[in-house]
Amino acid sequence: MPKNKRIIQRKAQSMYPRPRSLASRLTLSFTVALGMAVMGFAFFFHVLYPNETQSSVDRTAWELTEGKIFSFGEEESQPDPCSSDSANSEEELPEAQAPAEPTITRMTDLIKSGDSPSTLLEGHLRLAEIYSLCDESKKTYSLSKLKAGQPWTMIYSDNALVGLEYEIDDTERLVVSMTEDGYEFRREAIPYDIETETVSGVIENSLFRAVQVAGESDELALRLANVFAYDVDFVRDLRTGDNFKVVIEKRSREGKLIGYGHMLAASFTNNGQTYYAYRFTDKQGNTAYYNHEGRPLRKAFLKAPLSFTRISSGYSMSRLHPILKYRRPHQGIDYAAPTGTPIYTVADGVIAEAAFNNSQGRFVRVIHSNGYETIYNHMSKFAANSKKGAKVKQGQTIGYVGSTGYATGPHLDFRMKKNGALINPLSLKTLPAEPIAAKEMPAFKAFVASFKPRLESLDTASLETVPTQH
Repeated sequence: MPKNKRIIQRKAQSMYPRPRSLASRLTLSFTVALGMAVMGFAFFFHVLYPNETQSSVDRTAWELTEGKIFSFGEEESQPDPCSSDSANSEEELPEAQAPAEPTITRMTDLIKSGDSPSTLLEGHLRLAEIYSLCDESKKTYSLSKLKAGQPWTMIYSDNALVGLEYEIDDTERLVVSMTEDGYEFRREAIPYDIETETVSGVIENSLFRAVQVAGESDELALRLANVFAYDVDFVRDLRTGDNFKVVIEKRSREGKLIGYGHMLAASFTNNGQTYYAYRFTDKQGNTAYYNHEGRPLRKAFLKAPLSFTRISSGYSMSRLHPILKYRRPHQGIDYAAPTGTPIYTVADGVIAEAAFNNSQGRFVRVIHSNGYETIYNHMSKFAANSKKGAKVKQGQTIGYVGSTGYATGPHLDFRMKKNGALINPLSLKTLPAEPIAAKEMPAFKAFVASFKPRLESLDTASLETVPTQH
């Protein structure tokens, strides 16, 4: 054998050594056959289930290597993507947080004497902003009209002032919203929870006391007196045993009783005669109190210019004057009452005088229709609207009881003239008023029918609430 050929043969044998035995050759053959079978099976499985191939191979490799991957002789521990530990690690990833809602805070207090928008908003708005706020509010409700005792609310978003509320009266409030574009103003009704109740009482010494015994406030007594003032003189006419019943709305907010709403119906029995009052609104939106026949209770003249007082001196042509000490005519009615008691005009009219002299003290003279005029003497002060030439409505306050002029104590000297001559006010007969229009009567009768049983029932507590008309 040539030398070069022997050299090549020796190199080949060193690279591919010949098996030394039959067992070695069989083992090698089996290994090669097994490898080819596995590769064939893998190819076949991949064709049938292409999506499962990689995961199966991965799992097989994982199991064969006992969860360990070898790379260039280095060993690293890797997590199993199918294991529960991997799932937990994904759940623990931080989630995106939604922006936190701003905290809205409402701070409410009562307006105190001397408070103004400047004092209330100092530290929240610049002075120029406060002036602008007040100026812009005039079209809706002027903030210069803040009244002591009324609720005032400041609304904050976090620490920024974003709104204001002011309760104008018991029924309405001003709402101010502060936006990026400026101020927004609106007036809205104050929401109340309203329940309708029936209240009754018996007169022992006064209407005030009877209402208090019934567990109600003085406001209800005033409401009753004002409604029945055309038919009952609560100074002269009250008798022990007189009684009343009233169906009235009670208003509450957040479970707290605030006051009364509409007085829907009432009855008052005086000296054996019962008077009825029903609050009815016609199709034109006019609201008034009527008796059960549909005649308005409002008449040309009230029975008296004061409520809950007593007559200290009547109409006389010969009375001993308490100061001058000689007899002279007293052509008026003296009503004794505490200083400051409101005085009402007994009819619509125009103020002809609001003046002072030595005998009458502070007095108001009112001209009415049909040649009537009334004079109210010895006032402690005038009402704000009592100016010469001012129009006044029946029942409107024109002044307050006092003892100015020739007077020994606080009282009202009330006088009335007819065509320039003094007359006895107590002798004036009430003038009839026009009843409800015929086209309104069916609705009015239905309204009366819904309330009259409550006024005539002896046991008012067991009666259910009936629909009300607003």
